[in-house]
Amino acid sequence: MKTAAQLSARILPALALVAFAMPAEAQVVSAAYRGTSKTEAILGGAPSALAALTARQEGRQEIAPAAAPSYFRPAIANNVRPAVVNYVRPAVSADRPDVFNSVALSIGRSPLDARWSRVSGAGIGGNAGAFAANLRGEDIVTKLEAVNGYVNARVRFVDDRVQFGVADRWLAPAETLTRGRGDCEDFALAKRAMLRAAGVSEKDLYLVVLKDLSRRADHAVLVVRAAGRFLVLDNGTDRIVDSSDVQDYKPMLTFAANGRSFTHGYRRDLPPVTYAANRIVAPVVLAEARFEPSSGDDELPEVVRETASLVPASVTL
Repeated sequence: MKTAAQLSARILPALALVAFAMPAEAQVVSAAYRGTSKTEAILGGAPSALAALTARQEGRQEIAPAAAPSYFRPAIANNVRPAVVNYVRPAVSADRPDVFNSVALSIGRSPLDARWSRVSGAGIGGNAGAFAANLRGEDIVTKLEAVNGYVNARVRFVDDRVQFGVADRWLAPAETLTRGRGDCEDFALAKRAMLRAAGVSEKDLYLVVLKDLSRRADHAVLVVRAAGRFLVLDNGTDRIVDSSDVQDYKPMLTFAANGRSFTHGYRRDLPPVTYAANRIVAPVVLAEARFEPSSGDDELPEVVRETASLVPASVTL
């Protein structure tokens, strides 16, 4: 009978040969993926449009997207259903900002109208204007990525109470970019002005004042209608996301071109009902809208909140 030591002497070399005979892909990551993140590798290693644009502007060689290795592209048999099913989102409204899964309702006035009218038509110049003008020939997603990254990198968040000693002040875009400081609506207004200069239609740009439910704080972002979606440009991230995928933002007021403004509600679930006509009036629950008024430069007022009267309470579908 063979001893355990003799069996080990024969088995271990054989296992070593099997290990070295495994495909190289299973042992090391391809060189094409060493400079990319794990997510990029899984998605095929393609650089973002912003990375490609930056490379061109700096005169560096662009990184060509690499094909994913075979272990990232498993073969799927015809009788196997994929784990993730692709689906087509319905096209968004062409004239109503139903952002963040809400129903937008047009209103005649809001407590923030004066602030909006003072800054909404302001333009930009200098380096920001030149950067925006150079984007005119790019596709819409490239424009959004470039402008979002540009402003986020050059403006530091500073609350109005700290910067000006007042409750709330909306800066003109050029002033925000010159100062290099601002709060959330200042970021959004600067991005809006740069996208206008880059050739994006003003009717597709929305300043959205909202409640961040996760942080329990007031917030503002720029939302852009593009590629059949409402895309969000946020000062908290350089990523461009679809507003329908964001669950913790509750929009309160939205400002659009031509002096239009909207409040927001949410469709209330209804039991199945058979209607004789194809037009129904569904109840809409309005978002609570409270706003802190602007104050003078000479004092820091106590927090006083104004509640807007927002109507109507239903919307025709």
